[in-house]
Order: sequence, then structure tokens, then C-alpha cells
Amino acid sequence: MGMDCRVPDTSVDHIGVDRGALQLARCGIRMVLAVGDFDSVEKEDLGLIRAYADEMHVLNPVKDDTDSEKALRMAAERYKYIEVYGGLGGRLDHTLINLKLASLFHDRVTLYDDRNEVCVHTAGTYEYKAQEYRYFSLIPLETCTVTLEGMKYPLEDRQITVNDLYTTSNEITAASGVLHLKQGKAIVIRSRD
Repeated sequence: MGMDCRVPDTSVDHIGVDRGALQLARCGIRMVLAVGDFDSVEKEDLGLIRAYADEMHVLNPVKDDTDSEKALRMAAERYKYIEVYGGLGGRLDHTLINLKLASLFHDRVTLYDDRNEVCVHTAGTYEYKAQEYRYFSLIPLETCTVTLEGMKYPLEDRQITVNDLYTTSNEITAASGVLHLKQGKAIVIRSRD
């Protein structure tokens, strides 16, 4: 039925969120946790999800937090670093909420789709290999002091604000690009094309 069963790493723990849990179950991938209100899943598919989940948390559809938020909060209790697949694209409101969640769980959560890697960083030094993703964009969430090395448009101790837009569509030109974020919080988007 045209199901995409590509999973980046089947040796790690998987948590299925709402319809994502059904996707994993249909692909025969075991989950340590399935969580959601499952309003996007047919009732007859809940049994399949249960069969592939070590734990299942069915949420009330009338709730204050999203399925993704609940799943990330539960995952954050168990794991130091979390990769999210299927959280970009699709409905714009869901994508924006997932970016907001990456900000709340900064330096712990990375969102992926087939072309992009998105994370939120706070003060620190970060190295990015060019062969993984060539293009680099930095979107400040607050005033930041930034140094960029190994990129087509390097910066040195540049203060950027939320109103600055020129830090998008940079390109890693060395074997690795380096971000020195001396202060602030920023979204980093790396793209294949």
C-alpha cells in the first residue's frame, strides 16, 4: 500500500506518537512507548499498535498539551537526546508547535525530514560535517553573539537579533562548519539542498 518503512536506526528505542505509532507497527518496528489520543487512527488499528508497543498511553483528546508535547516530556524523563521524525512538514501548525517544543527542550531534541535537520542551540560550540548537510541557516530566538567558521559567509563575534534575516542560506565550504554561540538561543536548520 505504498508504506514507507525506512527508519534511520532500528537499533535504538522508538516512541510512536499517534499515527506515527501505527506507521511503526505496520512496518513491524517495536516501540518502547506509544502515546497519543489516537484520533487519527481507526479503532481497529489500536490492537496492532498495542501488539508492537511495550507501553501504551492513550490520552484524552480534550487536553492542554499536544500528543507531541506529552511524548517529548515522557521521552525526556528517559533519554538525554531525542530525534524526532515526521514532525516537520504536513500541517503548518504542527510543524510550528514541534519547533517550539525543540526550543523548550533545546540542545536535546533534533527534528528531521528527508531534506532537513532542525535543532535549537544555546551557548556553546557546535561542529557540523559538510557531507551530511551542506546548507546552514541560523534563526535567532533572542539576541545572540555568533561566530561562524568554515562557511561561505563567516561571522566573527557578530551580535544578531530576532529581526536579522541574513543568517539564512549559508553554506558549509570546509570539511566542517563550526558555530560558536557565545550567548543566546537560536534555531539551526541544516539542509541537503
